[in-house]
Amino acid sequence: MKFKLERIKQMIKKEIMATIAAGVVQDPRIPVVMTITRITLSKDLHYCHLYFTCYGDDGVRRRAVEGLNSSVGVFQRQIARNLKLRFTPLIEFRYDKEEEKALEVDKILYQVAQEHADENQTEKTTGLTEEDFDCMVDEIVTNHPGMV
Repeated sequence: MKFKLERIKQMIKKEIMATIAAGVVQDPRIPVVMTITRITLSKDLHYCHLYFTCYGDDGVRRRAVEGLNSSVGVFQRQIARNLKLRFTPLIEFRYDKEEEKALEVDKILYQVAQEHADENQTEKTTGLTEEDFDCMVDEIVTNHPGMV
């Protein structure tokens, strides 16, 4: 049954993207460039949530969700015609925030890696850790004010 659900998910995704690409849906709120990132489908095939991403700010994303959800009837009609399923699932579009969270985590990991690389670079060039180097600079500044 798991393979059947996965196959149906892929067919639904293909049909939705073909409907948008063919221009069947004329809603200007639907973005030209969007990606369906994942699909959840209930085991009884009655409910389907499509998660997508697109370029733009929160306003563009909100309008995209509204436009896609207002055109659900068109998508369901196309799925019913072309997929020949016993039930046509009730479709709901949702913006996928997981991509943004993943980008934030990547950015944080990159910053940590850069900081770690900077510390290692200081140790390699002077043979001292950054803390030892800071202590030496503070000692020189306090004991020899004329040198600075």
